[in-house]
Amino acid sequence: MIANYHTHTHRCNHAIGREEEYVQEALKAGLKILGWADHTPYLFPGGYYSHFRMRPVQLPGYIKTIQELQKQYAGQIEMPIGLETEYYPKHFGNLMEYLRDHPIEYLILGQHFIGNEVGDHYCGWVSGDRDSLNRYCRQVCEAMETGLFTYFAHPDLIHFIGDEKIFRHHMRDICREARSCGVPLEFNLLGLAGGRHYPTKAFWELAAEEGCAVILGRDAHSPEALLDEKTEKKALGILAGLGIQPVEKVNLQKI
Repeated sequence: MIANYHTHTHRCNHAIGREEEYVQEALKAGLKILGWADHTPYLFPGGYYSHFRMRPVQLPGYIKTIQELQKQYAGQIEMPIGLETEYYPKHFGNLMEYLRDHPIEYLILGQHFIGNEVGDHYCGWVSGDRDSLNRYCRQVCEAMETGLFTYFAHPDLIHFIGDEKIFRHHMRDICREARSCGVPLEFNLLGLAGGRHYPTKAFWELAAEEGCAVILGRDAHSPEALLDEKTEKKALGILAGLGIQPVEKVNLQKI
């Protein structure tokens, strides 16, 4: 890998390490691009707060810290400033207005909840509910159609255990939409390293059949994750077996 666009910071409340530690490990790993994409603040009404993302008040500090590192390591590594963002139709417009007042260079789609999050279904929950699967599919396809996302992180996060024919039908729709919109799909190394339910074999078989662009994403929540060559090699082997050659880097989609 020469680029990783999926890097978190302590502000999301489930990552560790200082930002400069990530940069130092990225340099050791030979990365040319270290893209920061911590969980975006979201503007919910009524004082609701998601525990797994930074608060709006933390966004300026996030940007300032990375800008300082950009200057300090200029000429050694590129560090675009991005965010990992859900597509919540009810609140997405307000979020974009808010983010456009800040120097955010790209967004990756990381759909953790269906609907608008509050009181709705977490995508990683085990479920055989066809309606939830259908809603997930429609929502992420609508997200990609906005043209605002650089790529789609862990597109197979949805944990459906029902009829595999139904699963494949909806996942094929996602793959076709991604290809149509020119949105690369992320093969998530955090999930692979942790033995999670994703990456999902059935999904990546469909991605191969549909000719989707694929990129590796470390989804780094610790500096050491950037040096995990074992998982990277395993991922490349899986993808090679499917006839998929991942892209090395992507063009950032400005918001």
